[in-house]
Amino acid sequence: MPSLGLKYLAGSRGGFRPVTWAHACDLPDPWRWFKVGDLVMTTGGGLPAGPDEQARWITQLIDSRVSGLVVALEPSAPDVTPELLETADGRDFPVLSASFDLKFVTLARTIIESAVETERERLATIKRLYDVYWQSLHARGTFDARISALEGSIGWALEVRDLDVGETLARGREAARRQSAHPKEADDEVTQVPIPGAVNVALVVYPGRRPVQDRPLLQHLGGLIALELEHHAVQRDHLRASGQDLLLGLLDDTIDLSAVWPELRHRGMAAAVAVVCWKAPDGAPLHHENIHHDVRLQHCAPLLAYRSSMLLGVVPDDSELLSSLTAKLAERCAVGLSTPLAASTRVSEAARQAQLAVARAHEAGMPLVRYGTDQCDSGFLPRSVEDTRQLVRRILGPLITYDRAHDGDLITSLRTFLANDGGWQRSSDDLGIHRQTLVYRLRKVEQLTGLKPTSTRGSAMQWLALQAADSAQLPLDDLMT
Repeated sequence: MPSLGLKYLAGSRGGFRPVTWAHACDLPDPWRWFKVGDLVMTTGGGLPAGPDEQARWITQLIDSRVSGLVVALEPSAPDVTPELLETADGRDFPVLSASFDLKFVTLARTIIESAVETERERLATIKRLYDVYWQSLHARGTFDARISALEGSIGWALEVRDLDVGETLARGREAARRQSAHPKEADDEVTQVPIPGAVNVALVVYPGRRPVQDRPLLQHLGGLIALELEHHAVQRDHLRASGQDLLLGLLDDTIDLSAVWPELRHRGMAAAVAVVCWKAPDGAPLHHENIHHDVRLQHCAPLLAYRSSMLLGVVPDDSELLSSLTAKLAERCAVGLSTPLAASTRVSEAARQAQLAVARAHEAGMPLVRYGTDQCDSGFLPRSVEDTRQLVRRILGPLITYDRAHDGDLITSLRTFLANDGGWQRSSDDLGIHRQTLVYRLRKVEQLTGLKPTSTRGSAMQWLALQAADSAQLPLDDLMT
């Protein structure tokens, strides 16, 4: 304020600090009577005389987080020492000098009028922010577009960042330009605003047309972002529920994948997709309830269904993405992938491929295995008729022998049960037998083979043996010879 005869003695770099009020005080401990944003005015009556005492005095005043100090020394007051000014300058704390003839009431009135005008401008800016945000929301633009609209209104560069994984959820045009121009440059002027209700998500603010100073305005921006994130969370919950219904229909073969193919594109899965199966060792539960909110899934909404301690999904065929999700689901969790899907693929068959692959992953101690790769083939996938013969003998041989000797239906019952994805009633109806009879037969299967048809590994290996026999186009009896 040059018109009032003020000039800097120290701390000019802190001149941007907002001043909300001004008080005169000649007490020796002014920090006890002021709050954040106040400007302290003194004639030096409470100022200690010694240089070390003045350095400690100004340190305590700075620590109280007032905005600055105006000194208009009366004739009997001690001089301001270089130690005081050096301490203030080192912490960018403004110390200004004024003539003793300056009436503090004039300075206080000027500051108060300025504070009132600043508050009026802030309210107008806040109203403009909400207007711009709602207009952008009704225009059905992207999150990035709404952030860009807020940038234009506020004059700062903005982005929303997940601090846990370091991923950017949304970025305005100004922030994108800044990132493009200085991709690795650390910015000391950056301000992070926690988002209410969001865990480790922050609004990152960079100075643009003006410096970032206004804390209340930042809090309003954070509130708008919180509304946006809550809206996104509700949408993702709806997509998770509807995706589960679709996937269950695909697994039961009541819905064809060709009918769902356009929906996959709508959910952000226009590139290659596969059926995957996540499973922890020994059937330990998976922490899957909020996996669809993971920041790495912000651009797609996979079809997910949890059943029998497995999380099945139709997801992008992206090993890095799947591995990162696997780590969040459970300790030592593994994921198995089917071959890439086509519109004509039977999802139930692809799910069995994924289950076989995850069983192989646990067997090999690997976090991710793709069906049909060397890692999955190694150990039991048939490569020739002779390999198929050995596989059938090893897994189905006891059942074939039993059926021959007792004119039984264990193989037929097992095939039907697996074809119905372990559905007891549906399998019983298809076989024309009582449910309890089917239970007895499958217990017999487990006794003879040591493989439980209701377990992931057992059903996967039994299904593999049946598929191998079908692919060889040879009767099971011929494969036993």
